[in-house]
Amino acid sequence: MKFDIKLLNDVVLDYDNPDKIYALARQYDKLEQGSGAHSFYLRAADMSPGKTFEEKWLQYKCMILSSMIYQRNENRNQSVQGLLKIAIATLPNRPEAYYFMAKLKRDQEDYREAIMYAQIGMQFEGQEYLDNDVGYPGDNALKVLYARCRWKTDGRDDSKNLAFDLKYKNKLNKKDEKAVNALLAEHGYPSTLAYDPSLFGQYKFKFDGQEDIKTNYSRHFQDMFVLSVLDGKRDGTFIEIGSGHPELFNNTLLLERDFGWRGINIDSSERFAHIFSRHRKTNMIHADAAGTDYGTVFKQQCLEQHIDFLRINCEYASIEALKNIPFAKHEFGIIQFQHNATWWGDQFRKESREILQKIGYILLVSDVAVDNTQNYEDWWVHPMHANRKQNMKSSNKINFAWDYMMENVK
Repeated sequence: MKFDIKLLNDVVLDYDNPDKIYALARQYDKLEQGSGAHSFYLRAADMSPGKTFEEKWLQYKCMILSSMIYQRNENRNQSVQGLLKIAIATLPNRPEAYYFMAKLKRDQEDYREAIMYAQIGMQFEGQEYLDNDVGYPGDNALKVLYARCRWKTDGRDDSKNLAFDLKYKNKLNKKDEKAVNALLAEHGYPSTLAYDPSLFGQYKFKFDGQEDIKTNYSRHFQDMFVLSVLDGKRDGTFIEIGSGHPELFNNTLLLERDFGWRGINIDSSERFAHIFSRHRKTNMIHADAAGTDYGTVFKQQCLEQHIDFLRINCEYASIEALKNIPFAKHEFGIIQFQHNATWWGDQFRKESREILQKIGYILLVSDVAVDNTQNYEDWWVHPMHANRKQNMKSSNKINFAWDYMMENVK
């Protein structure tokens, strides 16, 4: 880049014009003449009256661009911070200076300070730009920065959800998408993917009553899948073996609470059984899943021949529980079996598939996964539902739950 002599002459002839002085500073900056650029940035900021937004915008840019000059030189962080703070004081309702301050703090591994500045900046997203001379990469980049720093400080699902929501609930440019993918690869996906009613339009398999759902409780849409297969059926029946907590990550609470289902829950944890009996309407049975006589239990509970939903998730007892189910006397509309193949290998997956295929159940969604690799359960249906719901059958070997249930953001 050649130096523009005409621009220099314009400044000499009109030395009180802050816009021309700013243009000259930009030219020195692009030529990597830092000291000259810095002095003219300060001169332009000082000459601007700072009364209108446009005048303050010029001052604001000058402070940010001057801070970048210092940042290119090592060990000048105090000067960088001072200039960025002046920028923030000039236009405190703009996101750019907060982004660059958060980025500086992240580079210094001062993640809590970075979170503070990023969080403030995120309050001012979606603003229009007169120009983008400072090179602000956009509001999504600010959110990615915030998510990364949150992960560095707490390492919990909250921070994972920030990155996940950016990837799957927003339209990103290629640079932001690359950054989000790198962040998810580093810390992994959230352990729970909650249904968000604001994303109703993205949900692939809509059902009656879905518009009234405020939240679900399963980790990966297990409850929503049941309702999709059964078209939002009300007053259905379920059996959950390995029911766990009555509310947290529970697969039948939505069915019971919002759709009037009833059933039985079986768990070996005495603590969960006590909590369950206090918080749920359906029956809780405290028992060892592997040693339970399910034929007798079903008879005592007066269960009908057809049961809408059977879920088995009781760790190493799961396969024994499956073997003990009286399939000759009862049929199930939907069966979800957690085989944990990604952690335990193929033994339980292979044996459970042999059992269910032999008696005629259809594997509608195989190897449901917490992300694109970690597969842990199969979703089966009775042939009558398989014939009705061909649109829900997946041919993918591994089915990341979100990709299976939700459309991508256009």
